[in-house]
Amino acid sequence: MRKYILTAVCVASSIVSFAQKYDATLNNVTETYTLKQDGSIDYDYSKSMTFHTHHSFCSLFGETFVVYNPTFQKLTINECKTTQKDGTVVKAPSNAFNEVLLSGAADSKDYNGLREMVITHTGLEPGCTVDLSYTINGTPSGCPTLDIDKVIPMQGADIKEYNIIVNVPQGTKLDWSVTDSNVKPIINGNTYKWTFRNIPAASGDAFAPASRNGQPRLSVTTAGSLEEALRPLTVETMDICEAPTNVLEGKNTPDEKAEAIQKFIVENIATGNVSPELTGYGFRQCATVLESAFGTPAEKIFAMAKLMRSAGLDAQEVVAFPKNVKTRNIINISKYLVKVGDKFYNVDKTGTYDAGLHTDREDLVDLGGNPVSVKDAPAVIDNKVSIELSVKDGEVKTDEGTIAKHASYWVYTIPESKEGIDSWGMKQLNSRRTDWFEIRCPITETDVYTIKLDGLESLTKNSETNLENGAGCIRLAIENNGDVITVRREIKLNHSIYSPDEYPLVRKLLLEWYSPAFRRIVLK
Repeated sequence: MRKYILTAVCVASSIVSFAQKYDATLNNVTETYTLKQDGSIDYDYSKSMTFHTHHSFCSLFGETFVVYNPTFQKLTINECKTTQKDGTVVKAPSNAFNEVLLSGAADSKDYNGLREMVITHTGLEPGCTVDLSYTINGTPSGCPTLDIDKVIPMQGADIKEYNIIVNVPQGTKLDWSVTDSNVKPIINGNTYKWTFRNIPAASGDAFAPASRNGQPRLSVTTAGSLEEALRPLTVETMDICEAPTNVLEGKNTPDEKAEAIQKFIVENIATGNVSPELTGYGFRQCATVLESAFGTPAEKIFAMAKLMRSAGLDAQEVVAFPKNVKTRNIINISKYLVKVGDKFYNVDKTGTYDAGLHTDREDLVDLGGNPVSVKDAPAVIDNKVSIELSVKDGEVKTDEGTIAKHASYWVYTIPESKEGIDSWGMKQLNSRRTDWFEIRCPITETDVYTIKLDGLESLTKNSETNLENGAGCIRLAIENNGDVITVRREIKLNHSIYSPDEYPLVRKLLLEWYSPAFRRIVLK
C-alpha cells in the first residue's frame, strides 16, 4: 500500500511543478531613490519573493548581493525573514550577513574598499516567501547626479508589481524615458512613481540583444543635458603619460602606432568590473592605471587615448549608447571607444571596432555629448573557393570539406565558411521566441564553391531555391557543367535585431542557409 501512496505523492508533485510556470515570483519590489538638497542620495529597497521550486533557492535566488562604497555610503539591513509554507517565520541569523570584497575590484588596491554584502536567505523551501528590506544612505561626496537605468524583467521569476520611486528637491529637473512599456509616472509634487505590473520572466533564450530590446526599461537622470551627464568623464590631469619605448619601436604610421598602443593596453592592463556609481563617478588617471595594471573600461579608454595623443595621434574618447534608450547617463553607456581618424579602438580586444556594423543598435557621441557620425556598413563577405576531388586507390581525396562513402556512391560536403554566418553558431533555433533576437550584424554574404571532378561523376541534379521576406533574402544553387560543379550560396540579412514577430522570418532564412540540401554533392 505504501508504494502506491508514494507514487500518488510523486504524481501530485509533478502536476504542481508543471502548473507553475516560473521558479519564483516577485510579489512586490519597491526601489526608492531620494536626492537631497545637499547632493546626497539615499536608496531604499524592499522585496517580497515566493519560491516555487528547489532550483529557485538552490541556484537562483537563495542569496541577495548588495554592493556599496563605505567611503560615502552606509548600508543598513532593515528586515530579512522567511515565511514558510505553514506560516512559520524564520528570521535571518547574524551569520546570514557576510561582507566581502567586490570581486570586480579584487586586483586593484585602489578599489579594495568596495564592499558586497552577501545575504543568505534561511529556512527556504518550495512555497516559502522571503521579505528583505535595506537602506543605503549616501553623503554629498557621492555621485554628482542621480542616474538610474533599470531593466525590469529577470530570468527565472515573474513580477507581480515593481515600483520605482524618485524623490528630488524642489525645482530639480528630472529627465526620464521608458522603453518597451506604456508605463508613465504618477507625479505628486517632487515625487515620481513608476509601477510595472505582471511582467513575465525573461526567457533566457540564446542570442538575446545586449541592449535588452523588448524588455521594459526605465532610465532617469537629473543631468540637465547629455553634456552635463558626461562631464565627470572629461576630468583629465596634466600628468605626462607615454607608452613604453619598446611598444612603439618600429611603428611609424598612425595606424601602426594606434594598434601597438591598443595591444599594450589590452594585454597588460586588467579590466575591472566596477560600475561608475560605486566610485561616485570618480575615474583614476592614466599614470595610476598604468602603475596598477588595472582599470575600469572607462579608465582604460582614457589611458589609451592619452598614450595615443602622446604619440602624436589625434585621439578622441567616444562612448556608445543603446539606440533604444532615449534618456542617457553614465550608467547606460554600453561601450567606451577611442576614435583616431576614421577608425575606432576599444579595450575588449585588439583590432579596430567596426562601428558601421552597429548603427541600427547604438549611437556614438563624444564626451561633449555631440553625435559622432558613422556610416552604415553592413558586413559584405565574398568567398570564392576552388576544390578538386580526385580518386586515388579507390578513395576520394580532398583538402577541404568532408567525404563519406555510402554503398556504391560518395557524399561530399563542402567546407563551412570560416567567416560569416557559418561561424555564428545559430544552427539550432527555437521555433518561437518571446524575447527579441540578435544576430552579429547585418550582412550580405556570397560563397561560391567551384568543384573540379577528377575521375568522378556527379549524381546531383541542377537545382536552385530563392526566398525573400521582410528579414532579407537567400539564393542557393547547384549547377553541373561537365566535370565542374558550382555551388553558389547567397544571403542578405537586413537588420541585426528582430522582434518576436519578425523572428520567424529571419529564422526561416537561417535554417535554409544551414540546411545540408545545398551543401552536399552525391558522386560516383
